[in-house]
Amino acid sequence: MINTSTLPFFRFLAASVVVFFHFGQKIDWYPQVPDVFKAGSLMVTFFFVLSGFLLYLGYSQKSFTVRQYILKRVVKILPLYYLAFVISVGILFSFSTLTGYDFFKNLLCVQSWRPYPLTVNFTSWFVSVLLFFYAVFPLLLFYLKRIRPKGWVVLLAGLMLWSVTQWFTVKILNSGVSIGNFYWSDTLLYYFPPFHFCSFLLGVCGAYCLVAWDLQVRKGGLFSALTTCVLLTVVAMMVQLQPALNKLAGYSLPFSVSFYAPLILLLLWHLTLSRNPLLEILAWPKFNILGEVSYAIFILQAPLDKLDTYVLSPHYVMGPVTHFMLFFTVLLCVSFLAAWAEKALAKRLAGRLSMTNRFGRI
Repeated sequence: MINTSTLPFFRFLAASVVVFFHFGQKIDWYPQVPDVFKAGSLMVTFFFVLSGFLLYLGYSQKSFTVRQYILKRVVKILPLYYLAFVISVGILFSFSTLTGYDFFKNLLCVQSWRPYPLTVNFTSWFVSVLLFFYAVFPLLLFYLKRIRPKGWVVLLAGLMLWSVTQWFTVKILNSGVSIGNFYWSDTLLYYFPPFHFCSFLLGVCGAYCLVAWDLQVRKGGLFSALTTCVLLTVVAMMVQLQPALNKLAGYSLPFSVSFYAPLILLLLWHLTLSRNPLLEILAWPKFNILGEVSYAIFILQAPLDKLDTYVLSPHYVMGPVTHFMLFFTVLLCVSFLAAWAEKALAKRLAGRLSMTNRFGRI
């Protein structure tokens, strides 16, 4: 049986890294922090791979109905999305910085398909991409259940799509077109859903392999714990040595666009198939609660920052470290409250459909 009990901790850690990446930059010692704790784009890739991974694990062994699937996706994603949207719109409208174009593309959750995707709630582009993946997943699931290809074939197909996507990304990234001013290349590279699809697909392919190969969790001791440490160290070093990797390759590599997806899949395989003293600590049941609030942390961080910037900050002054710690504490408390409300709403709308399963949040 595949064990995903360690994933909530890593989900929470990833969401926290994204928050620190966005709002910790005013701290004096921010430049000295290891890059892996500032790698917001890597964590987004982690979420995309994890989403595909958990979705397939959740639906591979049970019957699939479109109605139940859509209801679960909607209740898990859209209530918090629109809560963040309403807060952001209210603040921007009050200060006359909201356009009708920005309002409607975020209302319809299609901002990642259009230029300037970071208006209103700048983290909500992630949801726009995720909804595209959710729409495609039933087709993938239908194909995999009906055809039942060999695991290595599915994995090879996922890696091939990743390679092709990376090739196109490298071409665009090194084409000389200005990056950073939201020209077409910015939207295409960093926010356009098809360019991130390879991450989601690799997650699906990786989970399919676990099920097709009937792999089981193996308990280990010191060697397994060392393997965990080595894998986490490799991820950290790959992030820390990005300039050296660019120099070695002779051109800019697309670190922000699914570059780390295969490495993340390898890490997920290890986390779900291994048991050792270190992973048993990370699988502590209390960490499940942290995992449940990770999406709320991700989607609510920008609206709460807007409230802080436009409403609260003019009335108080504090140091950047204290300011960030207070902001993160408030964000965490609000996220716990939002997660509780989400569960209540899920029970009310879904009735007998349980919004959690043995694989946690999908």
